[in-house]
Amino acid sequence: MRIGIDAKWYFEGPPSGRRVVRCLTDALIALDDKNEYFILLNSKHKNRKFPGSTRKNVTCCYVWAGNNLLSNVFVLPYFSSKHKLDVVLYQNFVSPFDSAKRIAYIHDVLFLSNPEFYTAYERLYFSPLKFLTKRSDRIITVSEEEKRRLLKYGYGNESTKIDVAYHGVDPTFKPIEEYSRETLNQIKVKYNLPEEFLLFVGRLNLRKNIDNLLRAIPHLKNKNIPLVIVGADNWKKSNHIEIIKILGIENRIVFTGAIYDELPIVYAMAKIFCFPSFAESFGLPPLEAMASGVPIVVSNTTALPEICGDAGTYVTPDKPEEIANEIDALLADSERQLEYRRKGVERAKKFTWEEAAKAVLKSFSSTFDSTDFEKAH
Repeated sequence: MRIGIDAKWYFEGPPSGRRVVRCLTDALIALDDKNEYFILLNSKHKNRKFPGSTRKNVTCCYVWAGNNLLSNVFVLPYFSSKHKLDVVLYQNFVSPFDSAKRIAYIHDVLFLSNPEFYTAYERLYFSPLKFLTKRSDRIITVSEEEKRRLLKYGYGNESTKIDVAYHGVDPTFKPIEEYSRETLNQIKVKYNLPEEFLLFVGRLNLRKNIDNLLRAIPHLKNKNIPLVIVGADNWKKSNHIEIIKILGIENRIVFTGAIYDELPIVYAMAKIFCFPSFAESFGLPPLEAMASGVPIVVSNTTALPEICGDAGTYVTPDKPEEIANEIDALLADSERQLEYRRKGVERAKKFTWEEAAKAVLKSFSSTFDSTDFEKAH
């Protein structure tokens, strides 16, 4: 089978999207040496070495990627035809002009269920998604929760044509004991990190609910532990700067901006990871925190209970005092911290990119009937 992978975000893109595309692409190539892979990369990155380029069954194709929607609809079909692809995995938007089998990898449609967290521009940008998805042969999404949302809003008429491929967690996320003291000290100095801290990782927008996490800080019984915020402003950004000033907690907040390669080390150094997001299709940051051996306090909403299971401490996202109470309870109980560290590490082991790649490969084969599948091979 000749498989096209939309990997335009492999080197550069939305932080979570970039990590997903990179990890999933690498896992597919590592797992499968029988099919031929055509990796569709951003033409801006021709000079950057794609790790799998030396494999005999991998061909790199460089495409215009100035706009993901336009590139998918109008550019990717040309390469699909040129290389006689059997199936193409698209990030979100599929093209109605592609003669190959089309699989829409849809990260979420939260813009429909929670429009209050998206700008008018974002909702307009995603508005063709439903129309285009109806032209796909199959859909892959990232959780059972998101599958239910897709069905609710008419993305597919039957659940059997929507596959779930859970994200994996990159093996670079590991507990603090696996790092050298020298490495930990270097990162601590580089990002001006305190000895002990609470941690939030994510885009600084209203949906991630950084505002209510900040409002929880004055309610903490522990009046010394600071909050480290890793992330950058996003559309519908939060009111965090104003809230920090009103609450007078400037001395308890540390901003690092976005971090990528060194992020696993920052996770491992945290005392508790806090993620009271209003809505998630999956929730990759809590999974990364669990793999890093860090107890988590997360929202009791959408996909987070599905992903975190019994390793999560759950809170109502719009109740700052409740968030503070659960953080305090963990801070005050070292045995409970150890229990949740252990549960988190074990829970995270269930989510691997190899398993994600297997689910995607199964979805590829499911787009063909038995006769067509034999021809594709």
